[in-house]
Amino acid sequence: MASNDTPLRVAIVGSGIAGLAAARILREKHDVTVYERGEPSVATGGQGIANFPNSTRILESIGFDYRRVGSVELAGWNSLDKHGKHLYSSDYNMRERYGAPLVSHMRVDFRTELLRLATAPAEDLGLVASAIPATTVWNNGAIDLDTETGRITLEDESVVEADVVIVADGIHSQLRNKILGEPISTQKTGMTCCRVAVSAERVEQALGKLPQWWQDQRERGQGYMHLVEALDGTSRFVIAYPLRDVNWMNMSWVFQTQKERKHTTESWHADGDKDEILEVYDDFDNSLKTMLRVADQVKLWELQDLEPLPTWTSGRAILIGDAAHAMTPLQGQGSNMAIEDADGLRLLTQPGVTRDGVPEILKTVESVRRPRAIKVLLNTRSTSKISSAADRYAKFDENCTYPGILGALKQQAAAV
Repeated sequence: MASNDTPLRVAIVGSGIAGLAAARILREKHDVTVYERGEPSVATGGQGIANFPNSTRILESIGFDYRRVGSVELAGWNSLDKHGKHLYSSDYNMRERYGAPLVSHMRVDFRTELLRLATAPAEDLGLVASAIPATTVWNNGAIDLDTETGRITLEDESVVEADVVIVADGIHSQLRNKILGEPISTQKTGMTCCRVAVSAERVEQALGKLPQWWQDQRERGQGYMHLVEALDGTSRFVIAYPLRDVNWMNMSWVFQTQKERKHTTESWHADGDKDEILEVYDDFDNSLKTMLRVADQVKLWELQDLEPLPTWTSGRAILIGDAAHAMTPLQGQGSNMAIEDADGLRLLTQPGVTRDGVPEILKTVESVRRPRAIKVLLNTRSTSKISSAADRYAKFDENCTYPGILGALKQQAAAV
């Protein structure tokens, strides 16, 4: 029987945010292998991602290096109408309110840093020598799973066995049905998101100078979230925030789905058509539209989510990340929930963990994480109805005060 001194064999299916964050945490005590059906650069498009205090506290605890990534701390948000008229502003004061920052990064840089944390030599990260790097297996994803034995069948038909199986293979998970016992389909929201990232150099060349709201951020060395709304009943809006030391800008153009495209429901990084998007936003500020025109990549995603699942666990396996609780980006909490899920797996690194005890530990993780993720999912669905700053900050409080798995269990025990 394995004791807490004997590393468990951990198989992680998927090398996205949830999978790599879990690999970094679990490598501290266990032998971790990550299986990915794609290339090492899978799904690393040039768009942005934002992490709120509920996940930045966790990222900082595992050595995430903001400077290496060119992360930008977001100090507040500005609201504008479609013509560029300033409506109102608000400071976040995240560090003061929650003890950790709100930061943004380029998605590819963010994932690269998580991969480094999962696979770099222990001495490079200041970890004990026994925290051996996770092994990565590319172009060989999992296609079948026996949750009771921990046996995984890979695409090359080989079979591996693990003491713990972390299923982190995304919204269109190949293995979710093995845990639930039935297939579960995603549901469309009727909204589409076009995502681009554009460099300051490109925009300066096209416009002659940066828009003042971007230039202000560069001069301050501090970022702001910009919300540009149509405010005409069409539900069109644009969210923009800086990346890579304010030298790039992420832009998400969200609108009611015009026509269904199979490729934009199956992948969140499918190519989009600039002309189609520009037609939808033909009455928006010209500088915004120019920024879209000069972007290298345009990615289109028909926003989908999952109905709350009845369980995340079966035997030795657990769902995490989008495989467990895919949600739209309207609260910006999807990646944050993935990091929280990875933190939940810290319970497997506590003293006294044995192979026989794995199923019960995974149930404990689920007992905290599933209700939490469901609440955030349902809040995300209602985000479009939030109209006041007070309501927005109420959601911030709910999202950003999560104390991590160990703190959450202490709160549960104190409430009994």
